[in-house]
Amino acid sequence: MSAFSISLQQPMQPVQKALQGGPVRVETSNFVVRSLTAADVTPGFARWFDDALMLQGLNLPALHFSVEGLRAFVASFNNLDNYFIGVLDKRSQNLQGFYNFSVNRTHRVATLTMGMAPHTQMARQILWEVSEPLFDEMFSRSDIEKISARVLASNRRVLFALANNEHFVPEALLRQECLGVNGKRLDVLAIACFKDPALRPPKRPLRRPEGIASASHASDA
Repeated sequence: MSAFSISLQQPMQPVQKALQGGPVRVETSNFVVRSLTAADVTPGFARWFDDALMLQGLNLPALHFSVEGLRAFVASFNNLDNYFIGVLDKRSQNLQGFYNFSVNRTHRVATLTMGMAPHTQMARQILWEVSEPLFDEMFSRSDIEKISARVLASNRRVLFALANNEHFVPEALLRQECLGVNGKRLDVLAIACFKDPALRPPKRPLRRPEGIASASHASDA
């Protein structure tokens, strides 16, 4: 399953060491959520970006990343202006998904893109378990006070995963906001999560999704 629009194109040149920020690392009951490095890239991970289901959610054509190209791309994130954060199963250490944040430090807003291992059945459970601690970690950084994301209105799998979620607030339905890969105009749902607790959805006694036990079978990356 994939999620929000992302600009995964040609690898950028690695940033200078002086511009590097601190890597992210968060642990939950079942997952380690941390900044990825070039060493984390495998052939299986590179194939994610040619998968039709993921590309449909990302609204991108096949990217045809080589392992070396994806490693260069991952190495370009500096954990300051941009972050490429992986979700790894604690037991298997298999990569289950990623969060990408692009930060506007002037306005203290991060734009989020998210993707899960193609065809995984664990996407909703992973999102429920890791999003809140990850977002709190991002909000602990002085340059982020709002996390914005855009979801294609046609992306029902992601919208289902976000149903009754306590992190995101719907902000707008943007009609014909972007062009799809097939040239048709697509509607987009703008959502956001806020550092200010007063702007967050109220906590509700919801039953969280069952089945957060192990996602070790979900990826060959």
